[in-house]
Amino acid sequence: MEILVFVVCMGAVTYLPRLLPFYFVDVDRIPAKLRLFLSFIPYAALGALLFPGSMGAVSGKPLVSALGIAAAVIAAWFNESIILTVLLSVIATFILLSAGLS
Repeated sequence: MEILVFVVCMGAVTYLPRLLPFYFVDVDRIPAKLRLFLSFIPYAALGALLFPGSMGAVSGKPLVSALGIAAAVIAAWFNESIILTVLLSVIATFILLSAGLS
């Protein structure tokens, strides 16, 4: 029973900081420039989290990793489907590895 109380309390501590801004921040009063700046944060955070791991995705072959990232960037530029982007980058990386590129 003690572990259940612990899990519920940790869930509340995690959820409350995400919920409270919805009640206290009026979106209409945020200046347009700040709203534009804030709209780019998810992309920057995602890039900061994914890019370092992507460079080491293919152990010992940084060129293949870099070309796989380039394939993902090009695929993302021309379509909006994250699934298609990931699929195309995996296929490109597989082809590069099959070709013996190091």
